Amino acid sequence: MGEAKPQNVKRPIAPVPPPPQIYPRRYFEASPTWFAWNKLTAADIHALRTERGFEGQKIYFHLNHPIQFVTVVGLLVEIEGIADGKYTLLTLDDGSGECMVVKVRRRVLAKGDEAEYPSNTEVDNVDVHVNLALPAVFLDNKPVGLGDVIKAKGTIDSFRGVRQLDLKRMFTVKDTNAEAQAWSQTAQWKRETLSQPWILTQSERDTVDENIRQEEKKDRERARRKKEWNAKISDKRRRHDEKQEIKRREKEAKYNDGALKGSHIILAPWE
Repeated sequence: MGEAKPQNVKRPIAPVPPPPQIYPRRYFEASPTWFAWNKLTAADIHALRTERGFEGQKIYFHLNHPIQFVTVVGLLVEIEGIADGKYTLLTLDDGSGECMVVKVRRRVLAKGDEAEYPSNTEVDNVDVHVNLALPAVFLDNKPVGLGDVIKAKGTIDSFRGVRQLDLKRMFTVKDTNAEAQAWSQTAQWKRETLSQPWILTQSERDTVDENIRQEEKKDRERARRKKEWNAKISDKRRRHDEKQEIKRREKEAKYNDGALKGSHIILAPWE
């Protein structure tokens, strides 16, 4: 007898787990990522998702973690000035396979604004000076050049569909030890916070909902007190104006008492 041929056995296909739940916006403040400077690579930032219902709000997602603030550390490889002078673009290469363009906004002063500001950009310790159309960047009054390692913190923006970082804070990474520490912190944040979906229990949701209800109740109470206060002030002003009008009429009557009839009328010479 010939040997039996092994039969192809169909193995059951493991079910694909559903995507993690995106919680409503009111719960985001309970997320560990919402108010955090999320330590990410440039490739991570480019890979963040947008979700329906959050368009135009600059809210991005990793799994179901809502993200608005990010930190990236990289080598400064390009400084570019925009022709209209509103922006300076810094390109950081962090070795992740993607680069991140960091946008530095020029501080725009309103007409008549004579206040003194610590810098000419929207980041207090970052200045940009242009000489012969070439921008020079200064951090804490010290020049920043190509080859420096930069830690940039900001919100995510985009230009022509490509992600950028809208700079809010900037630091120089002084040496290789500090750079290694920054990379270690990025890896730790991704491992300990971003690697698993954000789980919000029903009890935690109930607590958030109750806090929101209490805040709304306080807001209504503050609005009611403000309305009552404004009504009292309005009533005081009305009564004050009425008293002033009575005094004015009494004075007018006193001044007119005993005056000749028609003496208050001054005729022109030709009349």
